[in-house]
Amino acid sequence: MRGIVAMLALIGATKAGCSQVQPQPPLPATTMSSWGPAGGFTLSSGSTCAGHATLNAGRASVSDPCFTGTDNVVMCTDTTAANAVQCSPGYGYLTISGAAGDTISYARMK
Repeated sequence: MRGIVAMLALIGATKAGCSQVQPQPPLPATTMSSWGPAGGFTLSSGSTCAGHATLNAGRASVSDPCFTGTDNVVMCTDTTAANAVQCSPGYGYLTISGAAGDTISYARMK
């Protein structure tokens, strides 16, 4: 009887060690900078400044501090229909114009 209990304990200990989940690798950096003799750049991935907005009477305004000025590069797409859309970034906001009632996806690229 003791032999069976010892055998089951050994099998249980072995199974418990093999069933553990391996630790996940750390997330990659979201910002990378590079500098050289000709200048430099900063690249940001995993844009936190993105979302959806529904146009009311053809306009919408999104307030977010990630919009840092008129020189921001913003990508906007009308996800409702193939209609034209205009996005104008500013200091702390994004103004979107297009067809009334359409849903617009936006993301700040730079």
